[in-house]
Amino acid sequence: MANLILTMVKALAKSKLKLGELNGMERFMMAQIGLPDRVPTMLAATNIEPYMLDPRYNWKSTVESIEANIALAERVVELFDCDLISVPIWQGTMGMGAADQGTVYMVTEDRVPYPVKYPIQTREDLERIKIPEKATGYLKMYFDIHVEIQRRHPELLVNLNLDGPWDLAMLLRGDDKLPLDLRLHKDYVETDDPVRKEKIKRRGDPDFYPALMDLTTRLSIRHFELAVKHGLSLLGAALVDQYAASPIMSRRDYVKYVLPYIERVWQHHKKKLTIVYPCTSPMEMRHILENEPPGINHQILWSNYVFPTTPEGITLPEYDRPALELAKEYKKCYSYIIHGKFLRDATEEEIEALVKRVCTLATEMRTPMTLSISSVPPGTDLEKVNFTFNLVKKYGRY
Repeated sequence: MANLILTMVKALAKSKLKLGELNGMERFMMAQIGLPDRVPTMLAATNIEPYMLDPRYNWKSTVESIEANIALAERVVELFDCDLISVPIWQGTMGMGAADQGTVYMVTEDRVPYPVKYPIQTREDLERIKIPEKATGYLKMYFDIHVEIQRRHPELLVNLNLDGPWDLAMLLRGDDKLPLDLRLHKDYVETDDPVRKEKIKRRGDPDFYPALMDLTTRLSIRHFELAVKHGLSLLGAALVDQYAASPIMSRRDYVKYVLPYIERVWQHHKKKLTIVYPCTSPMEMRHILENEPPGINHQILWSNYVFPTTPEGITLPEYDRPALELAKEYKKCYSYIIHGKFLRDATEEEIEALVKRVCTLATEMRTPMTLSISSVPPGTDLEKVNFTFNLVKKYGRY
Protein backbone atom coordinates (compact mmCIF):
# COMPACT_ATOMS: atom_id res chain seq x y z
CA MET A 1 0.00 0.00 0.00
CA ALA A 2 1.14 3.52 -0.69
CA ASN A 3 2.75 5.25 2.27
CA LEU A 4 -0.22 7.14 3.64
CA ILE A 5 1.84 9.13 6.12
CA LEU A 6 4.06 10.46 3.32
CA THR A 7 0.92 11.20 1.30
CA MET A 8 -0.45 13.19 4.22
CA VAL A 9 2.76 15.24 4.47
CA LYS A 10 2.70 15.98 0.73
CA ALA A 11 -0.95 16.97 0.90
CA LEU A 12 -0.26 19.38 3.76
CA ALA A 13 2.68 20.92 1.91
CA LYS A 14 0.70 21.39 -1.30
CA SER A 15 -2.28 22.81 0.55
CA LYS A 16 -0.42 25.24 2.81
CA LEU A 17 2.34 26.32 0.43
CA LYS A 18 0.29 26.27 -2.79
CA LEU A 19 2.74 23.86 -4.44
CA GLY A 20 0.31 22.47 -6.98
CA GLU A 21 -3.05 20.80 -7.26
CA LEU A 22 -3.86 17.96 -4.93
CA ASN A 23 -4.24 14.53 -6.48
CA GLY A 24 -7.08 12.24 -5.46
CA MET A 25 -5.32 10.44 -2.62
CA GLU A 26 -3.88 13.70 -1.28
CA ARG A 27 -7.27 15.41 -1.41
CA PHE A 28 -8.89 12.57 0.51
CA MET A 29 -6.14 12.52 3.15
CA MET A 30 -6.23 16.30 3.52
CA ALA A 31 -9.96 16.12 4.25
CA GLN A 32 -9.23 13.94 7.28
CA ILE A 33 -7.28 16.71 9.00
CA GLY A 34 -8.52 19.97 7.45
CA LEU A 35 -10.06 21.57 4.41
CA PRO A 36 -8.82 20.48 0.98
CA ASP A 37 -9.44 22.52 -2.18
CA ARG A 38 -12.79 20.79 -2.70
CA VAL A 39 -14.94 17.92 -1.47
CA PRO A 40 -13.22 14.62 -2.39
CA THR A 41 -15.15 11.96 -4.30
CA MET A 42 -15.02 8.21 -3.76
CA LEU A 43 -16.48 5.15 -5.46
CA ALA A 44 -16.92 1.77 -3.73
CA ALA A 45 -16.12 -0.17 -6.88
CA THR A 46 -16.88 -3.67 -5.65
CA ASN A 47 -20.57 -2.77 -5.41
CA ILE A 48 -20.82 -2.51 -9.19
CA GLU A 49 -21.88 -5.78 -10.79
CA PRO A 50 -18.97 -7.27 -12.80
CA TYR A 51 -20.99 -7.61 -16.03
CA MET A 52 -21.90 -3.91 -15.87
CA LEU A 53 -18.22 -3.09 -16.20
CA ASP A 54 -17.32 -5.75 -18.74
CA PRO A 55 -19.72 -8.40 -20.12
CA ARG A 56 -16.88 -10.92 -20.23
CA TYR A 57 -16.93 -11.22 -16.44
CA ASN A 58 -19.42 -12.34 -13.82
CA TRP A 59 -19.40 -13.29 -10.12
CA LYS A 60 -18.33 -16.87 -10.86
CA SER A 61 -15.30 -15.76 -12.85
CA THR A 62 -14.25 -13.16 -10.27
CA VAL A 63 -14.42 -15.73 -7.45
CA GLU A 64 -12.28 -18.14 -9.42
CA SER A 65 -9.74 -15.77 -10.96
CA ILE A 66 -7.34 -13.17 -9.62
CA GLU A 67 -6.89 -11.95 -13.20
CA ALA A 68 -10.61 -11.23 -13.57
CA ASN A 69 -10.53 -8.96 -10.51
CA ILE A 70 -7.44 -7.17 -11.82
CA ALA A 71 -9.07 -6.63 -15.21
CA LEU A 72 -12.21 -5.19 -13.63
CA ALA A 73 -10.15 -2.90 -11.40
CA GLU A 74 -8.40 -1.60 -14.51
CA ARG A 75 -11.79 -1.06 -16.13
CA VAL A 76 -13.01 0.97 -13.15
CA VAL A 77 -9.93 3.19 -13.30
CA GLU A 78 -10.54 3.71 -17.00
CA LEU A 79 -14.25 4.51 -16.69
CA PHE A 80 -14.60 6.72 -13.63
CA ASP A 81 -13.05 10.07 -12.78
CA CYS A 82 -13.02 10.27 -9.00
CA ASP A 83 -10.46 10.93 -6.30
CA LEU A 84 -10.52 7.46 -4.78
CA ILE A 85 -11.69 4.03 -5.82
CA SER A 86 -12.18 1.85 -2.78
CA VAL A 87 -11.62 -1.91 -2.54
CA PRO A 88 -12.03 -2.98 -6.18
CA ILE A 89 -12.31 -6.71 -5.40
CA TRP A 90 -15.28 -8.81 -6.53
CA GLN A 91 -15.52 -11.77 -4.12
CA GLY A 92 -18.29 -10.84 -1.71
CA THR A 93 -17.32 -12.12 1.77
CA MET A 94 -15.49 -15.19 0.48
CA GLY A 95 -12.13 -13.57 1.18
CA MET A 96 -12.87 -13.03 4.88
CA GLY A 97 -11.62 -16.47 5.90
CA ALA A 98 -14.86 -18.33 6.62
CA ALA A 99 -14.92 -20.06 3.23
CA ASP A 100 -11.57 -21.66 4.08
CA GLN A 101 -12.97 -22.91 7.41
CA GLY A 102 -15.92 -24.75 5.90
CA THR A 103 -18.62 -22.17 5.15
CA VAL A 104 -20.25 -23.19 1.88
CA TYR A 105 -21.13 -20.41 -0.55
CA MET A 106 -23.59 -20.39 -3.42
CA VAL A 107 -21.61 -19.17 -6.39
CA THR A 108 -23.51 -18.21 -9.53
CA GLU A 109 -22.79 -15.93 -12.45
CA ASP A 110 -25.44 -13.32 -11.70
CA ARG A 111 -25.36 -12.82 -7.92
CA VAL A 112 -22.71 -11.98 -5.33
CA PRO A 113 -21.67 -15.23 -3.56
CA TYR A 114 -23.63 -15.84 -0.36
CA PRO A 115 -23.28 -18.48 2.40
CA VAL A 116 -25.74 -21.38 2.41
CA LYS A 117 -24.17 -23.83 4.87
CA TYR A 118 -22.27 -23.12 8.06
CA PRO A 119 -19.61 -25.32 9.71
CA ILE A 120 -20.36 -24.48 13.37
CA GLN A 121 -23.45 -26.23 14.68
CA THR A 122 -22.27 -27.79 17.95
CA ARG A 123 -19.61 -27.36 20.66
CA GLU A 124 -17.56 -30.06 18.97
CA ASP A 125 -17.49 -27.99 15.80
CA LEU A 126 -15.74 -25.19 17.68
CA GLU A 127 -12.86 -27.56 18.38
CA ARG A 128 -12.59 -28.53 14.72
CA ILE A 129 -11.96 -24.95 13.58
CA LYS A 130 -8.20 -24.35 13.60
CA ILE A 131 -6.38 -21.03 13.68
CA PRO A 132 -4.55 -20.93 10.31
CA GLU A 133 -0.77 -20.94 10.25
CA LYS A 134 -0.67 -19.28 6.84
CA ALA A 135 -3.04 -17.67 4.36
CA THR A 136 -4.54 -20.21 1.98
CA GLY A 137 -7.52 -20.51 -0.32
CA TYR A 138 -9.78 -17.49 -0.73
CA LEU A 139 -8.09 -15.54 2.06
CA LYS A 140 -4.76 -15.76 0.23
CA MET A 141 -6.49 -14.85 -3.02
CA TYR A 142 -7.99 -11.79 -1.34
CA PHE A 143 -4.53 -10.73 -0.14
CA ASP A 144 -2.94 -11.40 -3.55
CA ILE A 145 -5.52 -9.23 -5.32
CA HIS A 146 -4.86 -6.40 -2.84
CA VAL A 147 -1.12 -6.58 -3.44
CA GLU A 148 -1.37 -6.66 -7.24
CA ILE A 149 -3.91 -3.85 -7.56
CA GLN A 150 -1.85 -1.65 -5.25
CA ARG A 151 1.32 -2.45 -7.21
CA ARG A 152 -0.35 -1.37 -10.44
CA HIS A 153 -2.19 1.62 -8.99
CA PRO A 154 -0.44 3.08 -5.95
CA GLU A 155 -2.71 6.12 -6.30
CA LEU A 156 -5.75 4.05 -5.30
CA LEU A 157 -6.95 3.58 -1.75
CA VAL A 158 -7.03 -0.20 -1.53
CA ASN A 159 -7.47 -0.31 2.21
CA LEU A 160 -7.63 -3.69 3.93
CA ASN A 161 -11.07 -4.64 5.26
CA LEU A 162 -11.41 -7.83 7.31
CA ASP A 163 -14.27 -9.12 9.41
CA GLY A 164 -14.20 -8.71 13.16
CA PRO A 165 -15.42 -11.27 15.73
CA TRP A 166 -19.17 -10.73 15.27
CA ASP A 167 -19.32 -10.67 11.47
CA LEU A 168 -16.92 -13.62 11.28
CA ALA A 169 -19.09 -15.54 13.76
CA MET A 170 -22.10 -14.80 11.56
CA LEU A 171 -20.32 -16.29 8.54
CA LEU A 172 -19.34 -19.43 10.47
CA ARG A 173 -22.52 -19.92 12.51
CA GLY A 174 -25.29 -18.34 10.42
CA ASP A 175 -27.19 -15.07 10.65
CA ASP A 176 -30.25 -16.86 12.05
CA LYS A 177 -28.47 -18.71 14.88
CA LEU A 178 -25.90 -16.20 16.12
CA PRO A 179 -28.44 -13.65 17.45
CA LEU A 180 -30.21 -16.51 19.28
CA ASP A 181 -26.89 -17.61 20.80
CA LEU A 182 -26.41 -14.08 22.09
CA ARG A 183 -29.97 -13.90 23.43
CA LEU A 184 -29.59 -17.16 25.40
CA HIS A 185 -26.31 -16.01 26.90
CA LYS A 186 -27.61 -12.55 27.71
CA ASP A 187 -30.81 -13.83 29.36
CA TYR A 188 -28.84 -16.35 31.39
CA VAL A 189 -26.22 -13.97 32.80
CA GLU A 190 -28.71 -11.17 33.45
CA THR A 191 -31.12 -13.16 35.62
CA ASP A 192 -30.70 -14.25 39.24
CA ASP A 193 -33.75 -16.51 39.12
CA PRO A 194 -32.55 -20.16 39.27
CA VAL A 195 -35.83 -21.41 37.77
CA ARG A 196 -35.43 -19.09 34.78
CA LYS A 197 -31.79 -20.15 34.41
CA GLU A 198 -32.85 -23.78 34.15
CA LYS A 199 -35.47 -22.93 31.54
CA ILE A 200 -32.84 -21.13 29.47
CA LYS A 201 -30.47 -24.08 29.70
CA ARG A 202 -33.20 -26.40 28.44
CA ARG A 203 -33.56 -24.11 25.41
CA GLY A 204 -29.85 -24.15 24.58
CA ASP A 205 -26.29 -23.72 25.80
CA PRO A 206 -25.88 -20.23 27.33
CA ASP A 207 -22.09 -20.59 27.23
CA PHE A 208 -21.97 -21.31 23.51
CA TYR A 209 -21.93 -17.62 22.55
CA PRO A 210 -18.78 -16.60 24.49
CA ALA A 211 -16.99 -19.75 23.31
CA LEU A 212 -17.84 -18.95 19.69
CA MET A 213 -16.84 -15.30 20.03
CA ASP A 214 -13.55 -16.25 21.66
CA LEU A 215 -12.78 -18.45 18.65
CA THR A 216 -13.68 -15.79 16.07
CA THR A 217 -11.71 -13.18 18.02
CA ARG A 218 -8.59 -15.34 17.75
CA LEU A 219 -9.33 -15.93 14.06
CA SER A 220 -9.75 -12.21 13.42
CA ILE A 221 -6.47 -11.43 15.17
CA ARG A 222 -4.73 -14.06 13.06
CA HIS A 223 -6.18 -12.86 9.76
CA PHE A 224 -4.69 -9.41 10.26
CA GLU A 225 -1.37 -10.97 11.27
CA LEU A 226 -1.36 -13.00 8.07
CA ALA A 227 -2.18 -9.89 6.05
CA VAL A 228 0.90 -8.17 7.45
CA LYS A 229 3.02 -11.22 6.64
CA HIS A 230 1.64 -11.01 3.12
CA GLY A 231 3.03 -7.50 2.79
CA LEU A 232 -0.16 -5.52 3.45
CA SER A 233 -0.27 -2.46 5.67
CA LEU A 234 -2.55 -1.99 8.67
CA LEU A 235 -2.51 1.77 8.11
CA GLY A 236 -6.07 2.54 7.07
CA ALA A 237 -7.16 -1.06 7.68
CA ALA A 238 -10.70 -1.57 8.98
CA LEU A 239 -12.05 -4.14 11.42
CA VAL A 240 -15.57 -4.70 10.12
CA ASP A 241 -18.49 -5.70 12.37
CA GLN A 242 -21.21 -3.85 10.52
CA TYR A 243 -23.98 -6.25 11.58
CA ALA A 244 -23.36 -5.73 15.30
CA ALA A 245 -25.71 -2.76 15.36
CA SER A 246 -29.35 -1.75 15.10
CA PRO A 247 -31.71 -3.35 14.21
CA ILE A 248 -29.93 -6.63 15.03
CA MET A 249 -28.98 -5.48 18.52
CA SER A 250 -29.16 -2.45 20.78
CA ARG A 251 -26.21 -0.19 21.48
CA ARG A 252 -26.26 -1.46 25.09
CA ASP A 253 -25.91 -5.08 23.97
CA TYR A 254 -23.19 -4.12 21.51
CA VAL A 255 -21.13 -2.42 24.21
CA LYS A 256 -21.60 -5.22 26.73
CA TYR A 257 -21.51 -8.35 24.59
CA VAL A 258 -19.62 -7.54 21.38
CA LEU A 259 -17.29 -4.60 21.95
CA PRO A 260 -15.02 -6.47 24.46
CA TYR A 261 -14.13 -9.00 21.74
CA ILE A 262 -13.53 -6.27 19.18
CA GLU A 263 -11.30 -4.50 21.67
CA ARG A 264 -9.11 -7.60 22.00
CA VAL A 265 -8.38 -7.51 18.27
CA TRP A 266 -7.86 -3.75 18.37
CA GLN A 267 -5.47 -3.92 21.32
CA HIS A 268 -3.53 -6.86 19.89
CA HIS A 269 -2.74 -4.84 16.79
CA LYS A 270 -1.71 -1.81 18.85
CA LYS A 271 -4.87 0.18 18.04
CA LYS A 272 -3.87 0.53 14.38
CA LEU A 273 -7.17 -0.80 13.07
CA THR A 274 -10.13 1.44 12.33
CA ILE A 275 -13.19 0.40 14.34
CA VAL A 276 -16.50 1.77 13.13
CA TYR A 277 -20.02 1.68 14.52
CA PRO A 278 -22.77 2.78 12.10
CA CYS A 279 -25.12 5.20 13.87
CA THR A 280 -28.71 5.63 12.75
CA SER A 281 -28.80 9.42 13.16
CA PRO A 282 -26.74 12.46 14.20
CA MET A 283 -28.63 12.37 17.49
CA GLU A 284 -27.38 8.86 18.23
CA MET A 285 -23.85 9.93 17.32
CA ARG A 286 -24.02 12.84 19.78
CA HIS A 287 -25.48 10.65 22.52
CA ILE A 288 -22.60 8.19 22.23
CA LEU A 289 -19.96 10.91 22.14
CA GLU A 290 -21.38 12.76 25.14
CA ASN A 291 -22.57 9.90 27.36
CA GLU A 292 -20.14 7.02 26.94
CA PRO A 293 -16.52 6.82 28.15
CA PRO A 294 -13.86 7.86 25.63
CA GLY A 295 -11.68 5.33 23.88
CA ILE A 296 -12.83 2.54 21.65
CA ASN A 297 -16.48 3.39 22.41
CA HIS A 298 -16.05 6.60 20.44
CA GLN A 299 -15.10 4.79 17.23
CA ILE A 300 -18.30 5.64 15.38
CA LEU A 301 -18.78 5.88 11.63
CA TRP A 302 -18.90 9.55 10.63
CA SER A 303 -21.35 8.92 7.83
CA ASN A 304 -25.00 8.84 6.82
CA TYR A 305 -24.54 5.15 5.93
CA VAL A 306 -27.61 3.87 7.83
CA PHE A 307 -29.51 7.11 8.42
CA PRO A 308 -33.25 6.93 7.53
CA THR A 309 -34.04 7.86 3.95
CA THR A 310 -36.91 9.28 1.96
CA PRO A 311 -38.86 6.93 -0.34
CA GLU A 312 -36.57 8.13 -3.15
CA GLY A 313 -33.50 6.88 -1.28
CA ILE A 314 -32.13 10.24 -0.05
CA THR A 315 -30.92 10.59 3.53
CA LEU A 316 -33.47 12.70 5.40
CA PRO A 317 -32.46 16.29 4.51
CA GLU A 318 -33.03 17.52 8.08
CA TYR A 319 -30.07 15.39 9.17
CA ASP A 320 -27.56 17.21 6.93
CA ARG A 321 -26.85 20.21 9.13
CA PRO A 322 -26.78 18.39 12.51
CA ALA A 323 -24.37 15.80 11.12
CA LEU A 324 -22.04 18.43 9.64
CA GLU A 325 -22.21 20.52 12.84
CA LEU A 326 -21.21 17.47 14.87
CA ALA A 327 -18.34 16.64 12.53
CA LYS A 328 -17.06 20.21 12.73
CA GLU A 329 -17.34 20.22 16.53
CA TYR A 330 -15.32 17.01 16.85
CA LYS A 331 -12.92 17.89 13.99
CA LYS A 332 -13.93 14.91 11.87
CA CYS A 333 -14.50 14.45 8.15
CA TYR A 334 -18.13 13.63 7.38
CA SER A 335 -18.77 11.04 4.67
CA TYR A 336 -21.94 11.67 2.70
CA ILE A 337 -23.03 8.58 0.78
CA ILE A 338 -25.36 8.69 -2.21
CA HIS A 339 -27.28 5.44 -2.09
CA GLY A 340 -27.76 3.21 -5.10
CA LYS A 341 -31.54 3.34 -5.32
CA PHE A 342 -31.49 7.09 -5.71
CA LEU A 343 -28.63 7.03 -8.20
CA ARG A 344 -30.45 4.46 -10.33
CA ASP A 345 -33.85 6.18 -10.39
CA ALA A 346 -33.04 9.90 -10.20
CA THR A 347 -33.02 12.32 -13.10
CA GLU A 348 -30.00 14.53 -13.75
CA GLU A 349 -31.92 17.45 -12.26
CA GLU A 350 -32.60 15.51 -9.07
CA ILE A 351 -28.99 14.43 -8.75
CA GLU A 352 -27.80 18.00 -9.23
CA ALA A 353 -30.22 19.29 -6.61
CA LEU A 354 -28.92 16.79 -4.05
CA VAL A 355 -25.22 17.36 -4.76
CA LYS A 356 -25.69 21.13 -4.76
CA ARG A 357 -27.54 20.99 -1.42
CA VAL A 358 -25.05 18.91 0.55
CA CYS A 359 -21.88 20.34 -1.00
CA THR A 360 -23.01 23.96 -0.64
CA LEU A 361 -23.87 23.35 3.00
CA ALA A 362 -20.50 21.72 3.71
CA THR A 363 -18.52 24.48 2.01
CA GLU A 364 -20.51 27.27 3.67
CA MET A 365 -20.00 25.62 7.08
CA ARG A 366 -16.29 25.05 6.29
CA THR A 367 -16.64 21.42 7.33
CA PRO A 368 -14.56 18.65 5.72
CA MET A 369 -16.75 16.22 3.82
CA THR A 370 -16.32 13.48 1.27
CA LEU A 371 -19.03 12.44 -1.17
CA SER A 372 -19.20 8.75 -2.01
CA ILE A 373 -21.21 6.48 -4.23
CA SER A 374 -21.47 3.23 -2.32
CA SER A 375 -23.66 1.21 -4.64
CA VAL A 376 -24.37 1.15 -8.35
CA PRO A 377 -27.22 -1.37 -8.66
CA PRO A 378 -28.27 -3.20 -11.82
CA GLY A 379 -30.17 -0.96 -14.18
CA THR A 380 -28.12 2.13 -13.35
CA ASP A 381 -26.79 4.25 -16.20
CA LEU A 382 -23.05 4.27 -15.45
CA GLU A 383 -22.75 7.77 -16.93
CA LYS A 384 -24.54 9.01 -13.81
CA VAL A 385 -21.42 8.20 -11.76
CA ASN A 386 -19.16 10.69 -13.53
CA PHE A 387 -22.07 13.12 -13.86
CA THR A 388 -22.36 13.12 -10.06
CA PHE A 389 -18.63 13.52 -9.48
CA ASN A 390 -18.42 16.41 -11.93
CA LEU A 391 -21.17 18.18 -9.98
CA VAL A 392 -19.05 17.88 -6.84
CA LYS A 393 -16.24 19.67 -8.65
CA LYS A 394 -18.69 22.45 -9.44
CA TYR A 395 -20.44 22.86 -6.07
CA GLY A 396 -17.92 21.41 -3.61
CA ARG A 397 -15.11 23.98 -3.66
CA TYR A 398 -14.08 25.36 -0.27
